[in-house]
Amino acid sequence: MKENRIEKEERIIRQMMQPQMKKAPENLKFRIMHQIETEKALMPQKKKRKRESGNLLREMGAIFGTMYAVIAAMVIGAYLLQGEDFLLSPQFIGPVVLVASVFSLFWLMTRLDDYLKERRK
Repeated sequence: MKENRIEKEERIIRQMMQPQMKKAPENLKFRIMHQIETEKALMPQKKKRKRESGNLLREMGAIFGTMYAVIAAMVIGAYLLQGEDFLLSPQFIGPVVLVASVFSLFWLMTRLDDYLKERRK
């Protein structure tokens, strides 16, 4: 009996409060999620140390590996076309030094570029 009476009172109170309650707009969930994403985007991110020794060794291996492949192709071509004596002549040593200098300069520029990008961040 008391339970019925309490349930009736609760139902009456709910019915009285029903018109007074404000309903949330349909797009409330979307707006809240948008607000959270905006706050995350505006918060400063932690600086990450992207410079890894593995990445450095990979770049260095790629550049200098290509350089040695080009020099090996030059040696094989010169040996087949001109003979063994040509490999020690200044006409062959000059281009080999030029190729090595160009690849070394390219590696230096990539290192400098990475350093400046990291410094700007």
